[in-house]
Amino acid sequence: MNISPDTKRPLPMLALIALATASFMSITIEMMPSGLMHLMAPELQVQHSDIGNLVSVFALTVVLTSTPLVLLLSRIPKRTLLVVVLTIFSIGTVFTALAPNYALVAVSRVVTGVAHGVFWATVTAYTATIVRPEQVMKAVSITGGGGSLAFVLGVPISTSLGQWLGWRAAFIAVAAGCLVVVLILLAVLPKGRPGEPTVTTGAIDTEAVANALQGPQHSLRMVTLVCILTAIVMCGQYSFYSYNAPYLLQEVAITEAQLPVVQFGYGIASALAATATGMLFTSRPKSGWYFTAVLMLAGGAVLTLFPGMQPVALTGFVLWGAGMGFMPVLLQARLLAAASARQRDLAAALYNTGFNIGIASGSYLGGLLLTSFGMRAPGTAFMALLVLAIALSIAIDWRQRKAAPTAV
Repeated sequence: MNISPDTKRPLPMLALIALATASFMSITIEMMPSGLMHLMAPELQVQHSDIGNLVSVFALTVVLTSTPLVLLLSRIPKRTLLVVVLTIFSIGTVFTALAPNYALVAVSRVVTGVAHGVFWATVTAYTATIVRPEQVMKAVSITGGGGSLAFVLGVPISTSLGQWLGWRAAFIAVAAGCLVVVLILLAVLPKGRPGEPTVTTGAIDTEAVANALQGPQHSLRMVTLVCILTAIVMCGQYSFYSYNAPYLLQEVAITEAQLPVVQFGYGIASALAATATGMLFTSRPKSGWYFTAVLMLAGGAVLTLFPGMQPVALTGFVLWGAGMGFMPVLLQARLLAAASARQRDLAAALYNTGFNIGIASGSYLGGLLLTSFGMRAPGTAFMALLVLAIALSIAIDWRQRKAAPTAV
């Protein structure tokens, strides 16, 4: 039996690493206000919750613009689109660094949010076009791992740069790094395989992932439910994580010098988990999702309930980081299983919208609770929303089993 050359084609590691690096820069820039909150708030003469709302503004911009822009720009080759939006991302970050007041900082975050939305609605679909169907989850694990790595290096390093040089210099340094990544993308991203379109993902089948998830069918309804699940998980995540710096400094009582180190520990756990997701959960992504949700819930609960016991609280913070490393890849696996090949681009845009609705609402909710009820309130919201997400996932799985055709 002859084996086609395509079945022997290995993972395009250079391209995947480049996309992972771009994901790293994107998440780093999105989350920088969380690590630099204690430096930005005094200079801009606003409260911590106002800096947290910069994350909400960023994410809300993604929600409002990503889907229409992706549809509008659908005829542009994805390789070109990724390069352009990352360049805009860098320019918007420079504007943040140079903005003289809070209002203009917020405007700059809108600019970067527009680019961020198009980037994340494009990168997953593009990744699926450059690998074989059975390689999709592993490839997404690699590119998504770049986002997790932002928690390892991006946020702690930007926090350290802010403490050393000032928060504005930290934004400029990251913007420069973003331009370097643009050049890397131009050099290594494939322009498309011969005879294959570069603007859609219709040639990619999700059968392998769907079989692993035991889903009965591809449907827009199931895509919508996965996106709602994603929004709830991310709302819980960012209601607490957006305010991790003041919480760790005030409630857990670490020093300002220790803050980047503790964030580094969270990120290391997150990156290791993201890297291991493909190996651990490719054949059982559903059970992996429940394990991950419980791990995040347990870590956040320990951090919230025992802040005075510093070693215990910090252990909870690291466990939470590990759970968050697994979670995005497993959510994307559920999305790919729910969406038909024809729906892939729309599903990616809807997922990106749900993800960022969660970020925007979570950051806003956390800031509101922080101002009204104190430092521990965001952690309580985190736990409640994770419990809600687990309940919704059980309902989704029950619906899938009910809809599945009976074997004869």
